[in-house]
Amino acid sequence: MTTSSPNAKEPRCPVCSGSAMAPYGDKDGYSFLSCSDCGYVFCHPRPSQQALDEMHAEQGGSDGIRADYYPKAPSRARRGLMNAFKLVRYVFGQRVLDLGCGGGFVVGGFKRAFAREAVGLDINPNAIEYARAHYSDCTFHCGTLDDFKGGRIGTFGFVYSSEVIEHVENVEAYMNFLAEITQPGAVVFITTPDIAGEQVPDVVTDWDLFSPPLHIQFFNEDTLTRLFVRFGFTPIKRVPDRGGPGLKMLFRKDA
Repeated sequence: MTTSSPNAKEPRCPVCSGSAMAPYGDKDGYSFLSCSDCGYVFCHPRPSQQALDEMHAEQGGSDGIRADYYPKAPSRARRGLMNAFKLVRYVFGQRVLDLGCGGGFVVGGFKRAFAREAVGLDINPNAIEYARAHYSDCTFHCGTLDDFKGGRIGTFGFVYSSEVIEHVENVEAYMNFLAEITQPGAVVFITTPDIAGEQVPDVVTDWDLFSPPLHIQFFNEDTLTRLFVRFGFTPIKRVPDRGGPGLKMLFRKDA
């Protein structure tokens, strides 16, 4: 099992700050708890962020990603462009960021959807190498959230972060980073698996997305909303996922 977080002994809910926890389930040697007050579900003890980053970087290497190759690149590029234009009302004329950008497909789409500047951030050096080679009119940074705290990449009018929050060890650090890089009135679009979705089986550990240590926490609409409100964001709306397992939501940074 991967190295545990130093905060493993005293779990506290990052959504509601509660400390009452109940056993939720076990899978592949990892135990999960749920907050008795709000229902947030999380792995405890968590793998450390360093261990998670190393795992994701290693996974990127095992996928064979390099400057001239990314798996299913044409379909990813088409989907990235389509997703960007669905969000064009929030992207147009803005400085935008894809937090967890992978090969830069959505970032490239944002540039074509009339973003003033399109920026991507990811921990996978192979993915960033591909992105830089294929989307030269965009800006890409490789590193962790800690590497870019303190205004190193400036602020943004729109942030897109798809399938990232369920991977991070410190949810509060992730939210503090979002709050730091968003301008007042900025919009954040976030996607993550919905633990309350219709596609979740009765035995939750049978769900293919219940997959530690890849996914170490789970939200529903209420817990995700409560988390964002706690860090200074107001919900705009939930975006339909066409029957999929995803929780997709838009939030606006409070003035």
